Amino acid sequence: MTKKILGLMLMLAALSVSAQTNPAPWCCRQPYRSLQRWTVDLTPLFDWWRRGGDESPLPGVAPAPAGSPNPRRPLAAWKRITGVKTGEQYGCWVVDADIATSPTTHTNEWILLQNPPAAEAEQYYNLKALLVQYDTQMAGDRESYRTETNAEARAAGYARADAQADTKMLRVNTYEYRQLAAKKAAAAATTLADWQQIEQARERARKQLAAIPSSDGQYQLDVFALELGRNRSGQLVFDAGVPLADGAP
Repeated sequence: MTKKILGLMLMLAALSVSAQTNPAPWCCRQPYRSLQRWTVDLTPLFDWWRRGGDESPLPGVAPAPAGSPNPRRPLAAWKRITGVKTGEQYGCWVVDADIATSPTTHTNEWILLQNPPAAEAEQYYNLKALLVQYDTQMAGDRESYRTETNAEARAAGYARADAQADTKMLRVNTYEYRQLAAKKAAAAATTLADWQQIEQARERARKQLAAIPSSDGQYQLDVFALELGRNRSGQLVFDAGVPLADGAP
């Protein structure tokens, strides 16, 4: 395996942990966020969301008017944002966003997202590039393995023919052919081992890539973010916060 691929695998290792362990839905991950000088724990919101959201009114309380916050919903200012990045502005991602206040209530608007999951997006595209490299190297290994095994078979055939020759003069190359066959067999075995190693690494990368949301080959944003209001241009601004290690709010 080339040093370039090994280096890229090591770079992705730290980023790939969440992709292997995140629960569904994808948005319910990284509950601890840092926003400037304070932190927030989104666990209550995640629990509510995983249950499908409880839209029913509280016992003995009249239903709230349409558009009013659900009193059962924790952290009402945090919305689920899904969409594809279309650009950058003021250090934020520009997103054609689906904005969900509950699993069943959605609106759509162009937004600005502060603290976007740039590392996650980079991981997605790195994994895509890595799969291409794996496919290229596996194709090379397949061709090399075919070449080495064919050469081994030819050398072994020559060795058998020499060994069965009627004259001693024709048998002098038997040893060389046997050595060549052994050399080609060892080379084929090494190539096969490399091929299998890359195949296993490719499968791990494929699973990591499959765990990251995407749309039409692009990274798909899916994260809870805090609604900050509108800027002077009237654009709705959200902040996803900086993820902190689980258990360390």
